[in-house]
Amino acid sequence: MSEGVKSAERVLAIFEVFEANRRPMRISELVKKLEIPQSSTSTLMKTLVAKGLVDFNPETRTFCPSVRLAFLGNWVLGSNDGLAQIQSMAQRLATECGETVIVGAQNGLYVQYLSVVVSPQPIRFILHPGMMRPLHRAGLGIMLLTTKDDAEVGRMVRRYNAEAEEETVIVSEAEVLAMVRKARSLGYCETADLATQGAGVIATLLPLPVEGRHLAIGIGGPVNRIRGRHEGFRNMLLREVDAFGRSSELFTDLEGAITGLP
Repeated sequence: MSEGVKSAERVLAIFEVFEANRRPMRISELVKKLEIPQSSTSTLMKTLVAKGLVDFNPETRTFCPSVRLAFLGNWVLGSNDGLAQIQSMAQRLATECGETVIVGAQNGLYVQYLSVVVSPQPIRFILHPGMMRPLHRAGLGIMLLTTKDDAEVGRMVRRYNAEAEEETVIVSEAEVLAMVRKARSLGYCETADLATQGAGVIATLLPLPVEGRHLAIGIGGPVNRIRGRHEGFRNMLLREVDAFGRSSELFTDLEGAITGLP
C-alpha cells in the first residue's frame, strides 16, 4: 500500500472516530482508538488544522471537525438541511443586494470563510471558501469577537501580536476593543479598508451557537458601493438573519449535521 493511500485511509478513520464519539478529542485519545503511531497522528492532525478541516483548542488541547468540513458536502443533503438553509439564505441575499455574500466561522485567531456567493458585477469583492483572515482584520471576525468578553478579546490580540511574523504590523488592543464594543452595541459591523484596501463589509452574527460556536455573515463590495447603499444593505442583512433565526427546523437540522465543535 502506498504512503498516499495509507494517509488517506487514516484521515477517513480519524473522521469516523469523531463521528462515533461526537466530541472534541485529544491526540492521545485518537492514537488509542486508531492504533497508529502518535507521530503519524500528530502530523495528520496538524495538516487537517492547517487546511481548516479540523479545529484545535489550545486551552483544552483538543481537536474537532470544523464547520467548514460540514459545509463541504451539505449540497448532497437537500433543501431541508440546516446548512443548505444557510447557503440558500446567502444566495438569496446576494441576488437581492447584487454584492458578494460571505459566511464565516472562527478558526483559532482567524475567521475562515465557509461559503462565498460572488457578486456578478464586473468590479466586485472576490473571496474563496477556506480563506482565512485575522479576526480583528475582517468585519465577520469583529462580529465573532463580540461573542467574547473584553478580557478574552484582549488576550487574543496579545497572542496574535506575540505570534506575528516580524513584518506583520502590531495590532492596537485598544483599537480592536473599540471596534468590538461598537459592533456588540449595534448588533452589526460596518468596515472599510480593513481586510482589503478598497473593500467594505457590513456583517452581523447568525443567531445560532452550534455547540458553543457562532457563525457570521456579511455583504462585501467596493467601498463606494457599500457606503452608497449601506442602510439598505444593512436592513437586507438584518432582515434575512432575523427570518433565518426564526426557522423552527434550523436548530434540529444543525444539531444533526454539525456535532462536537469546541
